[in-house]
Amino acid sequence: MFVLQRALSYTTFTRLAVKGILYKHAGCLISPETSSVTLKIPYSKMVDPKRVMSYEDMLKVIHQPEKVIIDVRNPEEINSTGKIPSSINIPLGNVQDALERMSEEEFKKQFQRPKPSASDELIFYCQSGRRSTEALDKALKLGYDKSKTYLGSWNDWSSRQK
Repeated sequence: MFVLQRALSYTTFTRLAVKGILYKHAGCLISPETSSVTLKIPYSKMVDPKRVMSYEDMLKVIHQPEKVIIDVRNPEEINSTGKIPSSINIPLGNVQDALERMSEEEFKKQFQRPKPSASDELIFYCQSGRRSTEALDKALKLGYDKSKTYLGSWNDWSSRQK
């Protein structure tokens, strides 16, 4: 069993109660004789709090068509779980192309809404917040300075909609 702890910019794994079993985790071999092991793995960037949307914020923006809510999960995930109202689906791997290279006409045809401009507010979400943070980074690098992420993402949204 491993305990996951966040420590500044690293994720730390500590081995507990192995009882004679040899484990392989994150490419490191951990033997039963090892009382603990610390693996330093780069952890994702922390998000600027002003770029984070809450559930309450999301309840408001779903009724504001000028805000562009983008679900960066894969279509199969959305088909099996559902989506936040008024959101469009642009899988994480396609975000940069859609925002940077797709023409206005192509974007409107595929997503049934105008392509956002750099001055529009984009709000990304996924299943748990990791991919939406990656999408946020991509959008900011492309000049979409009003972009945000809903860190609670689908897990938070769906748990509160019951």
